[in-house]
Amino acid sequence: MTDTPPPYFPQNPLSPPDPERYRKFKLAVAGCVTLIVLFMVGLIGGLIYLIRS
Repeated sequence: MTDTPPPYFPQNPLSPPDPERYRKFKLAVAGCVTLIVLFMVGLIGGLIYLIRS
């Protein structure tokens, strides 16, 4: 067995944090929620249309 030290894992990231990252994340989540809501509205509207016809 060799006496090499364990690999070094830096605790801080190598690149500086992106100040726009949180805004991009919020926009992505808002977009996903909007798509889900539109899908649900379309699904409910389609079901009502099928039931009435």
